[in-house]
Amino acid sequence: MSQVIVDGVLLGNRTDSDPALTVRLAVLADELGYREIWLGESTGHDAFALAVAVAAAAGDLPGACADAEAAGRPPGAGPATADEIRRATPEPRNRAALTLGPLPALVRDPVTAARGAASVAALTGRDIGLALTASTGLVVVDWHGRPRTDPATALAETLTVLGPLTRNEPISFQGVSVRSRGFRARLEPSEASLTVLAFGLEASEVAVGRADRVAVPLATVEHAARIKARLALTADRLHRSVPRLAVFLPTVVDPDQQALDWIRRSLLPYLDADGFGRMFAEAGHGELVDLARGGAHERSLLAAMPEDVLRSIAAFGDLNQVCSAFEDYRQAGVDEIVMLPENHEPGVIEHTIRALAK
Repeated sequence: MSQVIVDGVLLGNRTDSDPALTVRLAVLADELGYREIWLGESTGHDAFALAVAVAAAAGDLPGACADAEAAGRPPGAGPATADEIRRATPEPRNRAALTLGPLPALVRDPVTAARGAASVAALTGRDIGLALTASTGLVVVDWHGRPRTDPATALAETLTVLGPLTRNEPISFQGVSVRSRGFRARLEPSEASLTVLAFGLEASEVAVGRADRVAVPLATVEHAARIKARLALTADRLHRSVPRLAVFLPTVVDPDQQALDWIRRSLLPYLDADGFGRMFAEAGHGELVDLARGGAHERSLLAAMPEDVLRSIAAFGDLNQVCSAFEDYRQAGVDEIVMLPENHEPGVIEHTIRALAK
């Protein structure tokens, strides 16, 4: 078994993600011993379907069409039960946990999310996680036609209902944005771990007492340390445990210039976004943020973006440099590093996944 340097890997999170490629890379990470594989979704695929496809490709999906004989039952005994098929299925060599998301909480209602998690858990036999985010107006309002008037309250209410549902506990809840009463799953509980994708104070505080983990989508070391401190203060005030803190970190081992330029392009939407722009300005890149907020063309922003901007939120270089960047975040109190290896070239992604599994 390889010793994996990073805690998890997020795949399939881009708008142009190829689900077939995502499955292949996820199976590779599984074979190399990665402990957790996050499966995102955007415009091209569904995370729950992708999770089942990954497990099937890895060879640990109990066959839904398995007959009684395959499950050790005599001929004529009728169809095998799910438990019999599962017992007859060889244990896979590697079993990374599968975390589905980030999923927009205002679109995936708690029953839908809990039922999907239970389905994936039953079909794959793996540990399952659900990662939720308030998401954007584009996704919630424009794509799905749902209101987004109070995202933090909706996220808090979703987590309040979702926790009991993943344990098959009865729930009766009437909130501002979320209501649920009387649903009982017919599958075994998924016991899914719950993660909140958060960047600012409000969403971070929502997680305390409701989620197992907070994941920050993009963060400098200093911002990650502030989030950790906020979580600790909130947990102390509420007399609750501090959620684990994970950071998504764009990661490329042995990058060429194209790989670095791809990271640059991926940062463009964040430069003038609320919170993210302020974080970059605090890191000493205020002039670049001002350019973005002033409507500068993409070419101008790329030309003005120094490598220091990339180094403030990404891990790249040779293996020692990448590991050093990881260590900086761990020293700041980050509990888990979730790398984002996706790039313009599948070979670059595969090289990074392999390089971080010694």
